[in-house]
Amino acid sequence: MNELTTKGTYKKVDLTVNGDKTSLAVAAQKKREKKLFPLRLNSKTVIYVKKENQNTYYAEKAKKKMGIE
Repeated sequence: MNELTTKGTYKKVDLTVNGDKTSLAVAAQKKREKKLFPLRLNSKTVIYVKKENQNTYYAEKAKKKMGIE
C-alpha cells in the first residue's frame, strides 16, 4: 500500500519491490473487470456494472445512492 509522506501526500508504489505480487494483483483485477461493462451516470462519472445492470433504471438508482443529480 502507498505510504503517507511528511507533506501529507502519498509516495508512488515501487514495482521493483514485491513486483510479482503486484503483477498478480493487477492480473486478478483485470480478470474481474472483464465481466463488467461501463455505465455512464453523467458526463464525468462512469461506473462498471454487470451486463444485466447496464440500464437506465440502475443508473438512476446509482445516481441517487451516490448523491449525483
